[in-house]
Amino acid sequence: MKFTELTVEEFDQFVQDPTLESHYFQVKENIDVREADDFKVVLLGVKDENNQVIAASLFSKILTMGSYVYYSNRGPVMDYSDLGLVDFYLKSLDEYLAKNKCLYVKLDPYWMYQVYDKDINKLGSSEAGERLIQLLKSHGYKHHGFTTKYDTSSQVRWMGVLDLKEQTPATIKKNFDSQRKRNVNKAINFGVKIRYLTADDYDQFLELYRETEARAGFVSKTDEYMKNFFHYYGDKAIVPMAYIDLDEYITSLQEGLNDKETRRDQMMAREQKSDKQLKKIAELDKQIAHDQQEMLKASELRKTDGTVLNLASGLFFANAYEINYFSGGSSEKYNQFMGPYAMHWHMINYCLEHGYERYNFYGLSGDFTENGEDYGVYRFKRGFNVQIEELIGDFYKPINKPKYMLFELMNKLRAKIKK
Repeated sequence: MKFTELTVEEFDQFVQDPTLESHYFQVKENIDVREADDFKVVLLGVKDENNQVIAASLFSKILTMGSYVYYSNRGPVMDYSDLGLVDFYLKSLDEYLAKNKCLYVKLDPYWMYQVYDKDINKLGSSEAGERLIQLLKSHGYKHHGFTTKYDTSSQVRWMGVLDLKEQTPATIKKNFDSQRKRNVNKAINFGVKIRYLTADDYDQFLELYRETEARAGFVSKTDEYMKNFFHYYGDKAIVPMAYIDLDEYITSLQEGLNDKETRRDQMMAREQKSDKQLKKIAELDKQIAHDQQEMLKASELRKTDGTVLNLASGLFFANAYEINYFSGGSSEKYNQFMGPYAMHWHMINYCLEHGYERYNFYGLSGDFTENGEDYGVYRFKRGFNVQIEELIGDFYKPINKPKYMLFELMNKLRAKIKK
């Protein structure tokens, strides 16, 4: 085996293998994103005796104290069950970093430690994950820990994933809980539609994203950071917008109302009415009153807010392995139209239509108690019958140890000053 820098073409060809479970941060498009953020990038891999790439990683080089922090975001990419390969990669990486001004290195493998069902019952064993952790520790890496909270210095360690293997839309929806089924059906009945945003109207996504950010109080990403993904990822960045056309919705309501009124009039015209028929008439009266009220609300909303209402939007990444929900937002004012449900249901169907076997709702804190900071998010994703996947986490290793000790000391002093 040979450890070497890779060309972009070699790296890209390797990570396109769907069996490798490569994350969307470990794709060639992310090179341009990182460089746009003023980071240097290096692609480090391993080739076998046939000169075939068998391991690869995109490392960001972050200038710190005259040296570099090397960060493999969701990498390296390799078969982690081959501990011999992992061992060789780590040894060779040490030698490379020592020669290339590395302060410390951070790895964040996209590799499962444990899988659970939606109710956090273990599925299978964590032994393979534990062996990998011990191997990394034997090479001097410090494990950031089995975290159960969000951390701005780390990627999420827990995810909610919908397994789509051998599924159809009907079988998938059958396993949703009653609220998810009801709300997806409501969105369909409202006539909520999906369109894909382009660079020209990407600000529509940002508007909903910022509204949700302010409402939830989560940590902000800059507009430029979000736009860079859209710009550089091309068709691997998918931005659906769930919207409703009020003219079409009102027309649909009117057609339904006309049908109900016709049926009611026909039943009322009968001289002899059974108790069953009287109950049907009473039920139709309720439905007619409801539809009339909905038409009034929709007409007033059209006057104040316009014909087309943007309900929910999200930034999704497609790679060889899965469709991954990165982030999104929705309008609280139009909650009744169930925009987020329409969006996710559409993208689940997108996966099925394009041959993806995983729909990744992505981040969870790992605290699944009612006191958890994102318990509502967990309940939402749980309702889609996701499996919960726990990643092995972050690993750090100082390479220039004297300088790293000074770096840590300065961080501690800064922390004291802030207090």
